[in-house]
Amino acid sequence: MYIFKKWRLWTALIIFIFCIFAIKPNFDNSNKLNKINYGLDIQGGYSFLLELSEKTFESNLLLKIASELEMSHSINSKIIDNYILIETNENTSKLNNQLLQILGLVLEDKSDSLLTLKLNEQYLKKSISDMTLNAVEIIRNRVDFLGNKELSIQKTGLNKILLEIPGNLDNSVKDIISKTAKLSFHIEKNSYVDTMLLENFESGESVRVSKRPSITGDYLQDASLKYDNNSPVVSFSLNKSGAEIFSDLTSRNIGKRIAIVLDGSLISAPVVRDTIPNGNGTISGNFTNEEANNLAIILKSGSLPTDIKIIQEKQVGPSLGKEGVSKGIYASLIALVAITIFMIIYYRVSGLFTAISIISCLLLLFSLMSIMNATLTLPGVIGIVLTIGMCVDANVLVYERIKENFKNKIEDPKNSGFNSAFITILDSNLTTLFAAIFLFAFGFGPIRGFSISLIIGIFSSLIVTYVILKFFLEIIPLNKTGLKLK
Repeated sequence: MYIFKKWRLWTALIIFIFCIFAIKPNFDNSNKLNKINYGLDIQGGYSFLLELSEKTFESNLLLKIASELEMSHSINSKIIDNYILIETNENTSKLNNQLLQILGLVLEDKSDSLLTLKLNEQYLKKSISDMTLNAVEIIRNRVDFLGNKELSIQKTGLNKILLEIPGNLDNSVKDIISKTAKLSFHIEKNSYVDTMLLENFESGESVRVSKRPSITGDYLQDASLKYDNNSPVVSFSLNKSGAEIFSDLTSRNIGKRIAIVLDGSLISAPVVRDTIPNGNGTISGNFTNEEANNLAIILKSGSLPTDIKIIQEKQVGPSLGKEGVSKGIYASLIALVAITIFMIIYYRVSGLFTAISIISCLLLLFSLMSIMNATLTLPGVIGIVLTIGMCVDANVLVYERIKENFKNKIEDPKNSGFNSAFITILDSNLTTLFAAIFLFAFGFGPIRGFSISLIIGIFSSLIVTYVILKFFLEIIPLNKTGLKLK
């Protein structure tokens, strides 16, 4: 009677049960979590052409430069029609050519009483280009936080972005990518000088506040969905500098309302009850779960440097084509069946073990990808095919080592053959794993898709080889495995 380690049996059963429950969500269309997503090349998706406002960006840039002139050089100015106008005085002598070049300005006109400055054309174009690249990363983060992986996003032209998202269109995606998300906090004021009236028409709330924000979202560190008395709210935290400003702000304005403003719209205006020293707070506003979550995503990703609008939207099919995807699936199935038949013919019963190992490896691989909510693309499919090859290779190494040990009349050829072969298998798989980890760390797009499936596949192959294949070899006598030489 052949004795095997019971833990392998229990481990195999646990793996099987895990696979059933992990793969099940993939057949439930209502469940968006814990299931494999498919990339653009396999299922298609939606394409958006986004345009960033050059005019708004230029105005914001001029305001920033004017503010810097006032703070650093005590030079008062005003902006009219994209020009900075400065009254000549003793401070204007500081505006030499070197300083103007650093600020990105050129002297347009000069009189005894007035200087007219405008943005350098080359400086403006470079700033817009940099702004667009910055917006690409912000939008990428926003869509990633929604769970849409393996998207395609790239800068096209000076101020345009092409965004392609796999799968069906979610309305929240359009809402999230089109928001500028400029967050600001304004203190309540009673006067009408340098103030503005903000109204929230949904809640009927209104408050008069200072035009200039006391603190902006530039200091925001993190934001997340929380619950306060079972109502969804957005919890936020500021960085160290922001926390210090916020602490001073709240300590000086206890009893007053502080307006939380997003893109010029009032979200809420809570009363400051006490000093908030740690820079943590909450934003409430009769949100739904989805609204609060989307707001948290927007704030966490950062604000866009200017206004953005969707100028083109269209549905795109899979880049491989439906026929190409179908042929790829059929080709993979045919290859899998052909490998199985060959292994059974060549190794007999042990060939059947290989077939079970391959199926187990694929089940475990897809289960882990489902748990991780990974996205499957064509390069990912290539990684899966490579995993199958590595699984078959592991089986062949074990079988050939057992046959070699039997030929050399080594005691207990099965165990000794498996143990010596597994060292070789482990060594080759680890070297491949290190390469895949580096691809994941430094690659992007299709490269990451390939590396993810390969990393998961390597772990799956090693687990299946060590647990399931060894289990079969331990319970089946050598003379019935088809590996015993005659």
